Amino acid sequence: MNIKIEFNEREQWLLSFALMNIFGGGSTNVLQNILGKHVESARLLESKVEVQVNRKHSSIELTSNEWRVMYESLNAVIYGLGPCELPTITGFTLQEAYDVNLKICVAVWGAYGGRTWQEALDFRSKQHIS
Repeated sequence: MNIKIEFNEREQWLLSFALMNIFGGGSTNVLQNILGKHVESARLLESKVEVQVNRKHSSIELTSNEWRVMYESLNAVIYGLGPCELPTITGFTLQEAYDVNLKICVAVWGAYGGRTWQEALDFRSKQHIS
């Protein structure tokens, strides 16, 4: 089953960068170690994402397994670069990069912080009331 997720141009660039950086960036070995078993899947996914980003459409369409690899790849880049290098290299703050990954999480798994979207909204509204 394919899942299409809307991203702005900047977010699409980050996803493409994440995959490219795993195989051609300065921290290649570190990122591949973090990504672990998903390295080969990420290598196959790199060109597919690049083609979709270059089309200049507002969305990227992948299978749920491919989204899992994309999610893990972006996590590897976030973790590998850390909060200091991430904004310098990508122009994204830690929170902005996290939000892109959260968009994937919500669309693919219907989860927000381990909860369904509605549970998360209910939980957050209760926190603000108390």
